[in-house]
This record gives sequence, C-alpha cells and structure tokens, in this order.
Amino acid sequence: MCIRVQYAPRQDLDEPWDADRLVITLPSELTATFALRALRAVLDELDVEQPEFGARCWCGEAIGLLPAIPQQRRSEQVIKHGA
Repeated sequence: MCIRVQYAPRQDLDEPWDADRLVITLPSELTATFALRALRAVLDELDVEQPEFGARCWCGEAIGLLPAIPQQRRSEQVIKHGA
C-alpha cells in the first residue's frame, strides 16, 4: 500500500494529505465509521477512484484503518510500564 493513515488531535491538523510522506492524517476524535468516510473524502479529493465499500490506495490495494489510540494511552508512562 502506498498511502498510510495516521491520527492526530483535530487542533493539530493543518492539511490532511502530506504528499512528501504519502500520509493522510485524520482527526483522532473520529469514530471508525466517520474515519472511513473522512479517508474516502480525502482520497476523492486526490482523484483516487473508490469502490463502493472500504478505501483503496491509487495502487489498488485496500487501505486498512487501525483504531485510533487515545492520546492519554500513548503517554510515556504507559509505554514504559505497558499499562
């Protein structure tokens, strides 16, 4: 897959598409359903034709959305202690 997806807090988002890194950044506050819709909207703006369901990269491979991990679960303490 050519395109990767990452999540960030909405207030930290400037542009959803980073062409240099081939990354689409979605707001971490979105539920899975709305994240997929947002991803498809960005891909549509990039003129990447989409199937009826799911999302596809321009290479044709399906783009999988991993669940957004809340910011508090990514803290240094959680990473060190495995909580």
